[in-house]
Amino acid sequence: MVKKKFTVILIPQDEGGYQAFFPYYPECTTDGDTVEEALANAKDALEGILVVEAERGGDPVPGFVHALHVVVGTLDIDVPDSLIESNVGAGETIIA
Repeated sequence: MVKKKFTVILIPQDEGGYQAFFPYYPECTTDGDTVEEALANAKDALEGILVVEAERGGDPVPGFVHALHVVVGTLDIDVPDSLIESNVGAGETIIA
């Protein structure tokens, strides 16, 4: 086996803990109560997906699965009222 670096992104959750996902494998998501647990769970999850992919003859791992840096931003998006939950999360403001 060959070791490769993969970019994993952790997002803090309102209820605590972190969601983890891989930009190059968006179907692979997991979480953890701490950064360390989320990273360990992410490693286990992606390794599992790669084993299954290898067993079924899936596509090769892309050559570029590790970003040298990640830029994060926020956007103000108009969301239809029908898609807004009645209980807005802490810190969120609905602007009409």
